[in-house]
Amino acid sequence: MAVILDLGGTPFVFFPAGEPLVTSGEVVNSDQLEDLSLIYHPRLRRILLRSYPSMPALPYVLHWSAGTDLHYVDRRVIAGTVDAKDFQGALVAEVRSVTCRKCGAILRVAVAETGVSVLGGDLAPRIARHEFRRNCSVCGQRSLPSVVEHLDAA
Repeated sequence: MAVILDLGGTPFVFFPAGEPLVTSGEVVNSDQLEDLSLIYHPRLRRILLRSYPSMPALPYVLHWSAGTDLHYVDRRVIAGTVDAKDFQGALVAEVRSVTCRKCGAILRVAVAETGVSVLGGDLAPRIARHEFRRNCSVCGQRSLPSVVEHLDAA
């Protein structure tokens, strides 16, 4: 069951593991097959976010790099007992394709979205604590800025 959360920023819709993304004309840039590939990801949870009330909702992911038990977070969200502490290790990210500047591989990745505030006003410390994937998953060279997760090679 999807749950609307407000953790001190912009409210968003949170989808626990196993819950398919609910799409309609109100959601843009959603890909059902990609959503199914992320539905049980161990470090990601899918969210829908509306930047402005008059705008359509956009799909993003929350990414944790610190080994947070996301099944525990899911249970707390569903029970209505979740709070901002459960999201301390999370960053908002956008799933997209990037091209490695060294080998030219096209990679499907989650990239930190620093312009989105849904988790409160502590973005700088979150970024400083977060683990990024700076090396290409194909050639191993350091070339990828702001990538928090490699999803696959396209």
